[in-house]
Parts: sequence; C-alpha cells; structure tokens
Amino acid sequence: MRKIIVLSLIILTITAVMLNSAEIKMAVSGPGVINDSTLKVGEKVSFDIYVSNEIKRTGFTFGFAVKSPDIKTVVHVSDSGNGLNDNGDVKGYNGWQDNSIWDFAGVFAVERDWDGNLPELLGFGGLSIKKSYDVEELSKKLSMEMIIPESGTLVIDSAWYPPGGKWVFSSPPRIAPEAAPEWFGPYKYSVVK
Repeated sequence: MRKIIVLSLIILTITAVMLNSAEIKMAVSGPGVINDSTLKVGEKVSFDIYVSNEIKRTGFTFGFAVKSPDIKTVVHVSDSGNGLNDNGDVKGYNGWQDNSIWDFAGVFAVERDWDGNLPELLGFGGLSIKKSYDVEELSKKLSMEMIIPESGTLVIDSAWYPPGGKWVFSSPPRIAPEAAPEWFGPYKYSVVK
C-alpha cells in the first residue's frame, strides 16, 4: 500500500510540473525605478513581463490588473506606431513584437479598461498556425510603460479579462493539455516623491 501511495505522489508531482511548464514574472526598469519595489513619482517606468516555456505552445492568453488603494490615475507613455496598441505604451520583445512566433496576426493587446483611471485591465493573446512557441528560458516578452503622477501603493496582478481571457498556454494535441502558467505576483510597489 505504501508503494502505491509513493508512486501516486510521484505521478502527481510529474503531472503538476508538466501542467506548470511556463512561468511569468515581472520586473521594473526605467528612470522612475529606485529599486525592485520602489518607484519615483512623475518618472517613466516600464513594467517588464518575462516569460519562460518548457514545451511547445501554439497559443496563449493572460491579463493584468493595475490597481491601487490610494493612487487614482496613471499616465500611459505615448509612443505612437511603436507598440502593440495604438498609443504605443504596450510593447513586445524577442519575437512577441510581430508575427514571427505568434503568426496569426501577432500578439494582441486587449485594452478592456486602459484609460489611465485606476483600476486598469489589459489582456494579451496570441495564436500560432504554422509555427510554435518552443522551449525558451526566461526572457523579456512584453512591457507596459507608465508614469505614476502621485505617491502611494501600486499593485499589478494577474486578471481575467472579457470575453474569454483566462490565463492559459495551449499546446498541440498529444503534447500537453491546456495549462495556466505559473505567476509570481502580485507585485506591489511603493511610489514616492
């Protein structure tokens, strides 16, 4: 009986590792960064999204909420024509800026509530028809550039976004089932003068 329990635990552990074979982490960069948890009022900050992947993928969707108990607004840094959205404050990197990996029209930035008034909600999605997203170490894939005009606390966390924006990576049939990537957030930042 003991051997069956141990074998069952090993199988469950291997299954859990296979299902969580992608990671998403966040870091901050830019002139408004004091350290990894402290930001400067009125200076540009890039919230950089890092993704790793351990098996072949053909699609993804995940979203982020930007919220605060005391900060009311953020300013989205405009860089027209140079991003995934019209404003240019949402950018892709390392094959996520065009359709070189996600070949069905590239990465979509879904701006459900992205007007500068907190809370904000932004989703991402991509689909590969002829190509795939193969095994890759943790690297910068997306960023959101903002200026926070007042002091307080800013939180960025995972979010579901309409119409079907749950967190998921999909793989070709017979490789792996659909699975949510491991998220290392929420990320909490102190914004100071």
